[in-house]
Amino acid sequence: MLLNTYEKVTELFQGGNGYMSAAELRAAKVTTVQIKELVDKGVIEKISHGYYWLINEKKGKVENYEMLETCLVNHRAVICADSACYYHGLIKEKPKKLSVATLKTDRSKMQLNFPITRHYFSDLAFEQDLEEGEIAGGKIRVYSLARSVCDAIRFRNDIGKAVVDEIVKNFMKLENKELERLLAYADAMRVGKIVRTRLEESSK
Repeated sequence: MLLNTYEKVTELFQGGNGYMSAAELRAAKVTTVQIKELVDKGVIEKISHGYYWLINEKKGKVENYEMLETCLVNHRAVICADSACYYHGLIKEKPKKLSVATLKTDRSKMQLNFPITRHYFSDLAFEQDLEEGEIAGGKIRVYSLARSVCDAIRFRNDIGKAVVDEIVKNFMKLENKELERLLAYADAMRVGKIVRTRLEESSK
């Protein structure tokens, strides 16, 4: 590969916070053959189908890059449950699998280089309490703190009792915890009794 082509590609990635889609590269006259060559030489990493990251051996990836890459690969995906609680600061340890919400009708494969747990929601539930978050490197889609706690309790069998207990315990310590908002969502999801029981148990 010619040096000027390499420099051109590097500049393109730097302008995109280190990430580019195959479509963006092709629009900039970078061929599929050149993209493959860059991957083979370890210059860029294929993070998912049609998306790439410019490898930075000194700095590495940004903190919580899994959230960033997930929302980049699927623009409608939302960080949820225990992963959203981690983002909101309710648990200290990053979950081993990233919890992601998508619509039931979303059939994108989302094959990433790290494990995810995918939860499917109806249109109404999917849009409720959706927020835009920001981490180093870009913006993400994430559910509100109160909703995330409720979802963590709903998916407690997947997440594990110890993690859910930590989430609930730390949520109940918050001064502005929006408890009514959480319970309203829990009732809408028909898990009001379960959520109230867990909250009461944590207060004893």
